[in-house]
Amino acid sequence: MIYDDISQLTGHTPLVRLNRITARSGVGILAKVEYFNPGGSIKDRVAAAMINAAEQRGELSPGKVIIEATSGNTGIGLAMACAVKGYRLKLLMPETASEERKRTMRAYGAEIVLTEGHMGTDGAIEEAYRLAREEPDRYVLMDQFNNPASIDAHYQGTAQEIWDQTDGQVTHVVAALGTSGTVMGLVKRLKELSPDVQVVAVEPYARHKIQGLKNMQESYPPGIFNKHMLDRIVRVEDEEAFDHCRRLAREEGLLVGMSSGAALVGALKVAEELDSGSVVVIFPDGGERYLSTPLFAPPDEQGVRIESASGGDAHLGAGTGQLCLYTVGPSLDRPDDPEFWRRLILLDVLARKLTRDGCEVRIAAGLADMDDRSMTAARAAHMPRAEFAAVVRDRIAAQAKLLGLGERVAFPLAGDCKVQSLELCEKLLSSGRAYEKLRSVYFDVLRDPDYGQVCNVDMDKLSLGKTVDLADYVKSNPQDFTLLKRATLQDIKDGEFWQTRWGNVRPSWFMQMAAAALCSVGSPTVFLGGESHRFPHMENLRAIWSVSGKASPGAWMASMPVIEPDAHGTKADDAFDQASLGGLFDAGYTPAAVRLWLSSASYHKTLDFSRSTLGMWSKNQRTVQDLAVSLAALPVTEGGGGIGPEVEQMLVDVKGAFRAALDDDLSLYAFWPELFSFCRGVKKLLGADRLSPDEITACRERLGDTDAVLGILDAGAMPVLQAAWPDEAARLVAERELARQGKDFERADVLRTRLIELGFRVEDSAQGARLYPNS
Repeated sequence: MIYDDISQLTGHTPLVRLNRITARSGVGILAKVEYFNPGGSIKDRVAAAMINAAEQRGELSPGKVIIEATSGNTGIGLAMACAVKGYRLKLLMPETASEERKRTMRAYGAEIVLTEGHMGTDGAIEEAYRLAREEPDRYVLMDQFNNPASIDAHYQGTAQEIWDQTDGQVTHVVAALGTSGTVMGLVKRLKELSPDVQVVAVEPYARHKIQGLKNMQESYPPGIFNKHMLDRIVRVEDEEAFDHCRRLAREEGLLVGMSSGAALVGALKVAEELDSGSVVVIFPDGGERYLSTPLFAPPDEQGVRIESASGGDAHLGAGTGQLCLYTVGPSLDRPDDPEFWRRLILLDVLARKLTRDGCEVRIAAGLADMDDRSMTAARAAHMPRAEFAAVVRDRIAAQAKLLGLGERVAFPLAGDCKVQSLELCEKLLSSGRAYEKLRSVYFDVLRDPDYGQVCNVDMDKLSLGKTVDLADYVKSNPQDFTLLKRATLQDIKDGEFWQTRWGNVRPSWFMQMAAAALCSVGSPTVFLGGESHRFPHMENLRAIWSVSGKASPGAWMASMPVIEPDAHGTKADDAFDQASLGGLFDAGYTPAAVRLWLSSASYHKTLDFSRSTLGMWSKNQRTVQDLAVSLAALPVTEGGGGIGPEVEQMLVDVKGAFRAALDDDLSLYAFWPELFSFCRGVKKLLGADRLSPDEITACRERLGDTDAVLGILDAGAMPVLQAAWPDEAARLVAERELARQGKDFERADVLRTRLIELGFRVEDSAQGARLYPNS
């Protein structure tokens, strides 16, 4: 068959049965695949209908320019139609629209004006209206949001096609909400054909990232939209929409766009409630237009994005194998160094996040027990080095446990890694990258062509002595660094040296940290150092690890220092005597509050170590803790009232903000306002007795899921859930409450003692008795 032009191919798109992504048996899900339209989307129908209507009204006189706001698909449909009919077209769209869409529209000859991305489609709409209002003689506004042709395109086309293709057997039709013309046209026509057909709209939550869709509460609702005509509106989250979009490509061979994933989630929710039926879901466009977005990012661009100190980004997530996170520990003469603990908490949060995403993660912090500072500290303590190091390591491990790291972190002592150190040294010598001189062994930086790449340092422009120990050793090149240093007489007297073929030596700090990693977590995937470790430390570690036969870290991270206020300046009252983790505990700060403070700021920024800052974050931790305690103390009931839209949106907001912050270079600082707002909002509803049992459970679970990664709640200060009370404890609590109501306080005290003997401490609150485990 020969067609007069390409626009005549619009419509009559196929229905495709989904075979692997299904709901319960007896309910078929059929996809109306709209990317078979010539312009690649369902909006080809709308574009043709709007232009035809404007022609019939006589609005498209010579010299007129068609103008429209679009998120992409309508623009492409209009661009194709205008190319066929010879009309000029100006399109306004948010700058966040996919690059494929912009290029497609330009290829059809359309002029594109980009509006601010944070305003979404609303910003484009406002600008289109302004231009049409100020220059009515020049522009003809299509105005799909208020144009009856948007409805008519689906009334005449899509709805009738579905009815005909299913022989009238369709029971439910599901479509996502954008301009709303699709659902309005569907419901208008299908209800005429059969009042029993259910038309369900799928709406994203506020602040969503699904291109082309609208949340009708946060956006301008289209004039053509009438929610009362619909049978139901189902709300979906971004991630479940994106996940189902990817599944459609992998499991059904359907490469479709973001809104199709959202529509499918809604269709599955509807189908799960049915025993039988035929559910048709609208897939508005194809996935080719989203290939430049994170939706179809390759595996090496998925997961947690880490801004590497070497430049560029690294991504960590499922599919990357075992992940090894490594940082250098504190000097053993200052194990309470808050800069180290800041790094360790950051790695712990990252590890928890990756573990939840299905990764196998190991963490280690290397301890240099054979450097000069550790040796001096051991001598000052009148202890052998090994004994002193073991004592300090135990102290560090105890503090790690206090801060919620449990047994997840290894603290290898470099002195125990002699075999690994000497093997590395032999490999470096045999490869020609190291040399021995005067019973010390040095790394020759000029023989390493990659030296400088981690920190993007041009070695030709580096001033001599920029590395380390320039005056201490007679090196062939001042830029070379030490691997094994000749032992001193004091070292030999104390027996603190390694006897090797090069003589009696001690490993340098660089060799100690490199070997400690290999003998604990293996080859590090992520290395996190302090700002002072950028150069040459990171470069030297990479150089040593290069001969280990294992991959170098994919991400090199550098954390900024912890800054103390000037104890002699104007902020003297705000300063501590010393920046010490143990000092904070001694001052009464709880481990949970300290952990929150350590993760409070971006690791790219300095962290303030002052009483005012710690006081503020202690208060913030109590805000979260108080809500968790209040929710945990309430009874758990079955089937209690459902989850209303207000709480549902709060739950989605805090979940989305948390995921976004973690995935974007561990930007927790951007999440804290959302978390505290969530806590205040839930506490307000709780105080007004406006939370249903289902909402209480959902808020409790969301807070628990969040803390499973953050670790900022004090588990020991949490009441035992009523559902977990032993029968005997529940009986004693009830009996004690009756005694209190009868003012038999002596009996109540006896029952309190009985509860203590059972292992519980009882506290009375306005909501009733709370049980806490005995500390």
